[in-house]
Amino acid sequence: MLDDYAGIRVLDVSQGFAGPYCAAILARGGASVIKVEPPSGDWARSIGGAVEGHTAFSLVPNVGKRAVCVDGTKPIGRELLARLAKSADVVIQNFRPGVVERLQIADHQLRPDNPDLVYVSILGFGPGPYERRPATDTIIQGFTGMMAMNRDAQGTPRRIGMLAVDTAAGVYAAQQLGAALYRRLTGRGGQHIKVSLVEVAAAFQAMPILEDALHRRGRPNVPLSVPIGTFATADGHINLSCVSNAMFEGICKTLGKADWILDPRFATEAGRLSHAGEITGEVARILLTKASGHWIEAFERNDVLCGPVQGYREFLDDPHVRGSGLQATLQGGAFEGLPLTLLPGTSAEGTRLPAPPRLGEHTREVLAEHGYTDFEIDRLVEDGAIVQAKAEGRKQ
Repeated sequence: MLDDYAGIRVLDVSQGFAGPYCAAILARGGASVIKVEPPSGDWARSIGGAVEGHTAFSLVPNVGKRAVCVDGTKPIGRELLARLAKSADVVIQNFRPGVVERLQIADHQLRPDNPDLVYVSILGFGPGPYERRPATDTIIQGFTGMMAMNRDAQGTPRRIGMLAVDTAAGVYAAQQLGAALYRRLTGRGGQHIKVSLVEVAAAFQAMPILEDALHRRGRPNVPLSVPIGTFATADGHINLSCVSNAMFEGICKTLGKADWILDPRFATEAGRLSHAGEITGEVARILLTKASGHWIEAFERNDVLCGPVQGYREFLDDPHVRGSGLQATLQGGAFEGLPLTLLPGTSAEGTRLPAPPRLGEHTREVLAEHGYTDFEIDRLVEDGAIVQAKAEGRKQ
């Protein structure tokens, strides 16, 4: 674990993936992150198959945090939330418009008592006519053209099969948050950062959006180069790219197509693009005759960009990955030994990370740190304003 954010206190009241992942990036950097959940828990805990109160959806963005369970529907619960927020350096939330005001933890409600606060709001559509529309990763992928860009050969739009927008939102928000903390360090005070999923998806797609605009100005819609793409082999698939004339010559040598090297039609990138169908079809036919391993070794000998198409098990078992230190393992209970990839630039072989917190696991501990007495905490438990998980995982 790094210590870049050591001493930074983060109150994460967000749910789902984008906000919690932003907070998780700070936690991996050494920040002290308190994860606040309602008695029903973060809804991400129930998306997919749950193990010991977590799913993969909730596990990844919550490792390294302490968990507090507060009922914000009760006045005393809202007072508690405000008290936690007033001592935080960072607050992260992703509620619908109006919710943080009801919880009494909106930026304008906290700032008079905490002027140096860095407040992060991760929004759905953001300000505008659609501000109150519900927004999920899938909805935003569809709205911003991402699914259309990822359409299949028949033209059917397809969702990218992971939380692409939510993950990018967490990364972009953490990037802005780091800049805001530096701003505060240089004496320029706190800041309210607003990051919408629509903005995130647009920024993430800056290149294809620009490419589309160029096409609409008359630029032909052609492949980036030829040959390029994913090709079937005798036992799987490989990715192949050609980005120069020299590399095309290497492809020709590998495939036994020496005649292509001398063919004037294929002497330039423009010429190859004009005959993309012929070249791609012949490459596809030849690649089917041998296994992926054969082709990868042969292409690499001729300095051609290529690589295997693997599943997650193959990826994690790859000798390059096994020795890279990019994969940590979780410890504790049902999570023991499960893989969790580390953040870029932090790889270290043999890293073990703690299991994600149970719902309300650290409620009593955190409240005591914020000045609550044992008697006050017991009363809050009795009143149902907070939940403290027992050591064996049951709630009291």
